Amino acid sequence: MQAYGRAIVMVRHPIARAVAKYQWLIQFNAEVKEMTLEEFVKSDFAEDNILTRTIAGRKDLAIAKEILKRKFLVGLFDRMDASIERLEIFLHWNNISDDARSCQQAKVNQMMANSINHNLDLPPEGSPVWISLMERNGLDMALFEYAKFLYDYQGHTLFGIPASSV
Repeated sequence: MQAYGRAIVMVRHPIARAVAKYQWLIQFNAEVKEMTLEEFVKSDFAEDNILTRTIAGRKDLAIAKEILKRKFLVGLFDRMDASIERLEIFLHWNNISDDARSCQQAKVNQMMANSINHNLDLPPEGSPVWISLMERNGLDMALFEYAKFLYDYQGHTLFGIPASSV
């Protein structure tokens, strides 16, 4: 069996990521604090396909998909516990002691608590803000859908999870 390395990525829904960034910036940036979400989306503070550009080095969805497929172990932010379990298996951390597991779980919980994550007040789908966010992040939305496919595919091929339960 040939050993290989993979980068690890936790992918978040692009709209949730943008809203979380807005809520985070409100705490630290006086200019953003005065903006509505709609104003933020139209400002230079809002990201534009950041995941696609980061992975591919430019706005190229095909390249980003290929790199994601070949180089990354994909986790999903909204399935954090299952993603961490996969990471443990992949890195052979699944045989750690109860004390180490407790410490690890505490660290994951702390990281999740420190990020503005679940319970986001997302704009209604189809609203002007939603549409603006989708226009700015259309490539990332397509990459997110592909990442969900890869998550399921990797669950089956790397971790033996039956396709029906992924």
